[in-house]
Amino acid sequence: MLAAPFVSSAFTRTLVAHAQGCGLPVDLLLQRAGIEPAWLEGHGRVPALLVEQFLAECEAAGAGRDFGCELVPGMATHSLQGLNILLDSAATLRASLECFICYLPLVTNCIRVSLEEDAGQAQLQVRRYQHQPHYYMLDAAALSLVRNIARRAGKPPARLFSHVSLLAGQAAAPWLHGWGVATSEGQWLNLQLTPQALDLALPGANAFLHQSMLRQWQGATDDGGRKDSLQLARHWLSAGDQPIERIAERLGYRQPSNFIRAFRKQFGVTPKQFRLNALQVM
Repeated sequence: MLAAPFVSSAFTRTLVAHAQGCGLPVDLLLQRAGIEPAWLEGHGRVPALLVEQFLAECEAAGAGRDFGCELVPGMATHSLQGLNILLDSAATLRASLECFICYLPLVTNCIRVSLEEDAGQAQLQVRRYQHQPHYYMLDAAALSLVRNIARRAGKPPARLFSHVSLLAGQAAAPWLHGWGVATSEGQWLNLQLTPQALDLALPGANAFLHQSMLRQWQGATDDGGRKDSLQLARHWLSAGDQPIERIAERLGYRQPSNFIRAFRKQFGVTPKQFRLNALQVM
């Protein structure tokens, strides 16, 4: 059984605040989408399908095509709940992206992000999880990734990204062109990094701060006990190809067999069986 897709309350609040700033009747739109106002408080989770419905209601109520593109400033300052501090303080761009891929599932699991390398080239790939996100979400993801990665490395976007592949219907292309980044239409959202970009040292690197933030985010996997950790394991199993032994280690299991036993007890299948089933429904 796949984990239910969700969006953090913090990110949902960012969407609602942006809609309100655009003059949309947010109370009515939330009601139509089936989102309870109480769900927006604290650090909870909102079902992703309801968030998608809220965005569809925003579009129907007159939100422009650039609604998702204009979300980017709010995402950077509000919705990532300190994740940017962890990413900014990493030693290299590679280390920063690895942290992003690792801990994004604590903010939302409605997209899958992976880093693929081949012959000196690197691609940051964004895939759907169970359903296709609204293009507002995809635009916000594409522009936030490009802008924040470039800011993090202290380089103009065109120096780091040689090409970005967008899905049909997205509105982010003119924004990326304005940053000097070429685009095309493709089946997936792919961000092509320039050669050697992953090895760039980050100007904001701070080993002490990074380790401190890393412990905080690692501890977040245990909020609510082992059950939440196993929920995170389900996302890692379906979103990438990292070895099961590595996932067990990251969740604090000294022996992979203990992780496998706990996973099977919780979900009725082994991690390997879950991964095979997840691949079949992609």
